Amino acid sequence: MPEGPEVRKYADSLDKALSGRRIRSLTARTKSAKAWLQVNEARLFNQHVERVFSHGKHLVGLIQGGFYFHSHLMMWGRWQTLAESPSEVDRRERARIVVEGGCAILYSAPIFNVGEGNPEQHVDYLNSLGPDALPYDNKFDAVEFRCRLLSKKNRTVSIGAALLNQQIIAGLGNYLRAEILFACRINPWTKVSALTAPELECLSRMAPQLTRRSYRAGATARKPDRERMSRDPTLVYQPGREYGTRHMVFRRTNLPCLRCGNPIRQLRQVTQSNNEEERDRIIYFCERCQRVAR
Repeated sequence: MPEGPEVRKYADSLDKALSGRRIRSLTARTKSAKAWLQVNEARLFNQHVERVFSHGKHLVGLIQGGFYFHSHLMMWGRWQTLAESPSEVDRRERARIVVEGGCAILYSAPIFNVGEGNPEQHVDYLNSLGPDALPYDNKFDAVEFRCRLLSKKNRTVSIGAALLNQQIIAGLGNYLRAEILFACRINPWTKVSALTAPELECLSRMAPQLTRRSYRAGATARKPDRERMSRDPTLVYQPGREYGTRHMVFRRTNLPCLRCGNPIRQLRQVTQSNNEEERDRIIYFCERCQRVAR
């Protein structure tokens, strides 16, 4: 699933391609958007796209006249921008926004909304999102993050599960939470109520830091660690592949920890989605560095 850094890059691309340009057409295949457009599409014609931005894993576009569009990529979705609108329609296409001199097409994403008014009042979950791990002004709201994390309903939740809760902090997914917990040397199964003051401070610092590093460099590992993995074939699955050097623990199962040399491990951990349905996700960790007992 694309996480905050990947969604921000899509938002950047759409903002560059669409903002300031007049809409020529907007089509969608998702049920609610298609129904709204059948009645209102003509009202969007010639309106300027004002801005496209992201908050966590959500992407929002504001349109002149008080209109908006919104997407969540879920597991497989992606946006593509083009200089002109293609004549053919791919079967995976979910939405298409055509403007003067360009277009943006959404593929494979099940969630796309378009409407009128404040999107936070009309789109599920937008108004309940926690502070963005990748704020536009680089000022992460650590106070709000801690307040939400330490709330009574979260005290018995494991920190590994809590970091995936978008109502606590928006934008983190499986790779970022594993990397953040490793950087802070925190056992993923530690209950929120058992976190120490230094651990809370580290989480508040490393969550935005690693998210921004991933946005800028496409990796959470620092440059010296990436160079070390590139030079040593015992530290990666397939030497020569850049992808294998991006992270410290994520998808490095059974490879040596870059800090202590012990094998990186993986286990499934029960988490909850925003609708409170339980499921499990793989968490990657170092038993020694993060003090995880078998």
